[in-house]
Amino acid sequence: MSPIAVVEAVATLFWTYAGLGAIEWVARLSRLEKTRHVPLVFELIGHLVPAMVTLLVVVLAGAFFGFPTVVVVIAVLFPAGLAVGVHMGLNDLREASWRGETARLLLTLLIGATVIWWRQLA
Repeated sequence: MSPIAVVEAVATLFWTYAGLGAIEWVARLSRLEKTRHVPLVFELIGHLVPAMVTLLVVVLAGAFFGFPTVVVVIAVLFPAGLAVGVHMGLNDLREASWRGETARLLLTLLIGATVIWWRQLA
């Protein structure tokens, strides 16, 4: 595998985890009373801000210093920050259980590996 393919595979796994986490977050949020929706959305945004600020700093540093590899870092940093933010948002909605986390990780690996395999065929 080339280095670009490895970066793409890692980013795919992060995107998959973030997507599955977002689906669970929306499902759990929909079960709560409507008065809790806005505060929990703002908490999720608050969890996403540090990752996006880091992304902005990396982009600006790459542009300022002329690093050509900053695009590769962004390709992994954005979905990783999104995955961490959604994970933290999920922790605000529920009690963490090993069974739920393990199921989401296994589903991430299954879907992510399928997508990676499918891309390698094309």
